[in-house]
Amino acid sequence: MTLTPPPHPALSPGGGEGHIESPATGGGVVLVDPITLEIIRGSLASTIRDMELLMERCAMSPFIKEKKDYFVGVFDTRGRIVACHISGSGPGMLEPILKVYPLESMRPGDVYWYNDPYLSDGAVQHHQDMVFTAPIFHEGKLVGFATTFGHYQDIGGLRAGSISPHATEIYHEGLLVPPVRIVREGQLNEEAYRIFLRNSRLPDLVEGDTRAMMASCRLADTRLTELCGRYGAGTVLAAFDECIAQTATRARELFLQMVPQGRWSFHDFLDSDGGSEQRPFRIELELSRSGDHVRLDGSRSDDQARGPINYTSNAGLLRIAFGRYLQSLDADLDVNEGLLRNLDEWVAREGSILKPRFPAPLGMRANTRFRVMSCIFGSLAQANGGQVPAGSPVYVLYYFRSWDEARGRPILCIEGLGVGLGARPFADGVDVIYYIAQENYPVEYVERDFPLRVERYAVRPDSGGPGLHRGGCGVVRDVRVLAEKAELATRMENTVVAPYGVAGGRAGRTGRITLNPGTPEERELVALGDGIVLKRGDLLRLETCGGGGWGDPLERDPERVRTDVARGFITARGAFEDYGVALDPATLDLDKTTTDEERRRRVRDLPLIDRGPGFEEAEARWRTFHPAHPSPPRGERGG
Repeated sequence: MTLTPPPHPALSPGGGEGHIESPATGGGVVLVDPITLEIIRGSLASTIRDMELLMERCAMSPFIKEKKDYFVGVFDTRGRIVACHISGSGPGMLEPILKVYPLESMRPGDVYWYNDPYLSDGAVQHHQDMVFTAPIFHEGKLVGFATTFGHYQDIGGLRAGSISPHATEIYHEGLLVPPVRIVREGQLNEEAYRIFLRNSRLPDLVEGDTRAMMASCRLADTRLTELCGRYGAGTVLAAFDECIAQTATRARELFLQMVPQGRWSFHDFLDSDGGSEQRPFRIELELSRSGDHVRLDGSRSDDQARGPINYTSNAGLLRIAFGRYLQSLDADLDVNEGLLRNLDEWVAREGSILKPRFPAPLGMRANTRFRVMSCIFGSLAQANGGQVPAGSPVYVLYYFRSWDEARGRPILCIEGLGVGLGARPFADGVDVIYYIAQENYPVEYVERDFPLRVERYAVRPDSGGPGLHRGGCGVVRDVRVLAEKAELATRMENTVVAPYGVAGGRAGRTGRITLNPGTPEERELVALGDGIVLKRGDLLRLETCGGGGWGDPLERDPERVRTDVARGFITARGAFEDYGVALDPATLDLDKTTTDEERRRRVRDLPLIDRGPGFEEAEARWRTFHPAHPSPPRGERGG
């Protein structure tokens, strides 16, 4: 299946007033002077911040209020992003609603709702993310939309929390909601809404989150209506177009600078889909540029999985991912539809892990999405000699389930843990981060609300890939069970295949999950598992993965290595084995003579891509399931 982009809006001349022929203003030319444009741009940014704060303060589930797994945005009447909270979602979010409800049928006070990944072509990628959209009117005319989504704690399905590696179809992951008008002119459809609440194990959290998201939409409605009242709807809508056009010009320029002419391919593996076979799944991409046309082809990736790692990809999702990277090159880029003016074509094969057929499960699609990004940057590394970030692992979650006898309701703690991101050509990778602006739970919150005690929370030393710039480190978190009995689901990727190192940097170190470490009952848990029985006193240790390193580790300043040892990011043994830096184990004083001799002795040729030992293991195991598949050229494997 080939997805080509919609036509981009015409760009206005830069450096002066915006001259826009806007469909939203009846096709007439509306001038926006630079000062007014900046005021409106700032008002949009302020509106987004206010929407975010309202979500965080009013939502009930910890996924939104503590972990901040949500999206807020303002869209125009064509479904384009005008301003939003940066995330991996947003493009195409209005399209499933506009297919069902024509603009002329919408009224002030309406709210539309859906969560179906298949009907939305991946605008939401798993249906724990609920979307609410409210049309915004000024003087009886539709001027835009306010949109929010948040990850709901439980929407039914196979097990509490709705996501399980044991899911083999999307119906195991909770209730699907097609686009519906849940509020008509201010009146909630109570009958339909009660059906949804009845299908959640935690309806009070669902109720609170829903109210918060609809309130956030109403807040944006108020802000945009005020803005139109102050400057006129024509000026505001022309400013929308101008903001998008300015961002598009800069984003396209940066993107074409990043991708040279040519064709490159790269592949990577997911550890498994949670099935009993524990088989790896291969993602393979080809990135190419001919003239100014940039194409990404994922059609050679594996067939869809039986388990929930399938990813309903589309061109918009790849464009927002590229856009996030472009923002690292130019922090002044706005997050709007113009930021998506990068990738021209995305190709995904129907029935593959990147374009699964209904009703394949999708709950853990992030595992695959991260591998897609690793293949994109692996391709670019070959194109530009490694001037890209090293590989990054997937964030980690565990699902703790028990029962509250006193309240007659389930106990559900879904805790996300940070990992280390890949090093960059100019800096170390970020240590212990969950995902974009999301956060892990504070220890105090976990211990207050759940029968758990956090006994250790520390940086995991030596987990980041060695390099001139070190890969970010993962974390160690020890959690003691205080309930009489409980059940655990695990969700950790990168336990077999580590994030790769680039330009002489080495791969990060893989993660693992251990139950009762250091005791006669010690056992390593499966990385994607469910139904694991726990009892009072059990200790769960999660050791998350580090990012890949960038550049030759022997070129890292020994004083930086010594500082990392002092801070606990590297051990003294790791300093010597990985960086050739000799330190006194008691004082951490640098032995410069031994360090210089050791580094001279180790001089060697380094690969552009270092996969780590687990990659060859995954490759060999994958070939037992695909014996007829030809071996790739040695250079593509990264040496």
